[in-house]
Amino acid sequence: MSRPIYRFGDCTIDASARELRTLGTLATLSPKVFDCLIYLIEHRDRAIGRDELIAAVWGKAEVTDTLLGQTVLKARRAVGDSGNGQNVIRTIPRFGYRWVADIVVDDGAAAVQEAQPAPAVPASSQASASVADAESARSPATKRSAARPRNIGLAIAAVLVLAIAIGALIRFVPA
Repeated sequence: MSRPIYRFGDCTIDASARELRTLGTLATLSPKVFDCLIYLIEHRDRAIGRDELIAAVWGKAEVTDTLLGQTVLKARRAVGDSGNGQNVIRTIPRFGYRWVADIVVDDGAAAVQEAQPAPAVPASSQASASVADAESARSPATKRSAARPRNIGLAIAAVLVLAIAIGALIRFVPA
């Protein structure tokens, strides 16, 4: 069974061929950016939490908020969206993302127009949502883990080298 072709704005995404075309021109996307787009499109009926998106695209939980934010930014740029406009992918503050563009689904038999208009968002909400994606989706637990050193072994080795250097300095310096 082949996957459908999604059309929105000037873009066409063929999920089976793993191709994004903008005005008929093939766009080059990394596999993670393409997977991010497809996951958001296929779950466009609801908001997707950042942890769910990470698990679906990377298959693991140890992905930084920065990497997720960069991937979503690349996905937005690929489909002609911006962090300020958010006409295709909307940031849901302190939660995740949601696909909001209208989609025409071509499943091979007939094109079906999905009449799911994006819910109206007050201007004040859009302004707060335009804050950097990585920061808005970051949970308190993730903020704490990002502050921890990533390589404790390297930190311990540096402390040992420093202690040896101080010991040698004290021993060999005349009093």
